[in-house]
Amino acid sequence: MSSLHPLAANPPSRYLAWAIAEFPRARWDLASSGVAPVPPSELGMPDDLADPRAVERFTALVAKRYGVPTSEVVPALGGAGGLAIVAQAMFRPGDEVLVEAPAYEPVYRVVEARGAVVSRFARAQEDGYRFDTSRVLALLTPRTRAVIVTNPHNPSGIRVDDAELAELAAALGVRGVELVVDEVYLELCAPAKTARRLAPNVCAVSSLTKCFGLGWARAGWALMRPELCEEARVATMHTCGVLPTTVGAIGARALGSIDRLAQRVRDRSAGKREKVDAFLARHRSRLRWAPPPAEMQFGFVHDVRGQDLTSAVQAGLEAEGVIVVPGAFFDLPSAFRMSWTLSADKLDEALVRLARALGLAAS
Repeated sequence: MSSLHPLAANPPSRYLAWAIAEFPRARWDLASSGVAPVPPSELGMPDDLADPRAVERFTALVAKRYGVPTSEVVPALGGAGGLAIVAQAMFRPGDEVLVEAPAYEPVYRVVEARGAVVSRFARAQEDGYRFDTSRVLALLTPRTRAVIVTNPHNPSGIRVDDAELAELAAALGVRGVELVVDEVYLELCAPAKTARRLAPNVCAVSSLTKCFGLGWARAGWALMRPELCEEARVATMHTCGVLPTTVGAIGARALGSIDRLAQRVRDRSAGKREKVDAFLARHRSRLRWAPPPAEMQFGFVHDVRGQDLTSAVQAGLEAEGVIVVPGAFFDLPSAFRMSWTLSADKLDEALVRLARALGLAAS
């Protein structure tokens, strides 16, 4: 068993360390939340990989797709890189930042790395993982700098609509508080949309990694008001010097082929969600979830008895070669995040193996 078991001592980022070590070990991957990678040969590699203007072209295409000025776009090394430069631009030691719970761990780790104080607000399964603006506002203090959410929500896949986000953004704006939205999965269910356009105090982070299979290209961005963008550009210089020209060149090539890449995702997704729904229906006496939108590629599944599933999930990797993400990484050990991004011909067997790992009755 790996030394990076979810219940091991708490390193700076438990989830990413575990995922990097464990995902490659699994033959039946029900954990990877991004769509299947696009081979470079399928994308068609651009001939401007070393062109210093490639990042500028990428910036312009991001701005065009999301309907914002180029002055509000900062390219980044994937969505994670976008979160990192936002944190460096926005947070200072002693700031308070409200982060949803359950949450994708790196979202609050980058805040902690800046010396800011993280507080949490609940997005509960019984509420469909939505948030109550009044409850969020009740947790604000004079030191609150920002509120951070993911939309669609990671780990549940639930999307809140623009009206809910706009309400929260407006209420925060009059209090001088920023709303940071990690929308790295939004293209799956709302193509070409962004929360950035909802209010001046909204910052949005995304990339081409999760929705289009370009994790290897690390082409991401942050969208925010120009004065924060300037600080984010300085943060980029202080962390990687100059953003690699390959990020711009490959990102621009992908945005120029975005409709084809989106169709690829739809083709590869056909019929898989129905298999997952059937699996959960068969085991509804033990498992439940708040169903995410049909276009999403993952959801968060709970044990109805509240039993800690961490050991069973890890044992499933060891004995069955099947992997899901333990809910312990989201502070809910009685749950797991399950995706269906693996190939369709493997999904049935992966679900059978998962059922065995969890000790579910055969049916």
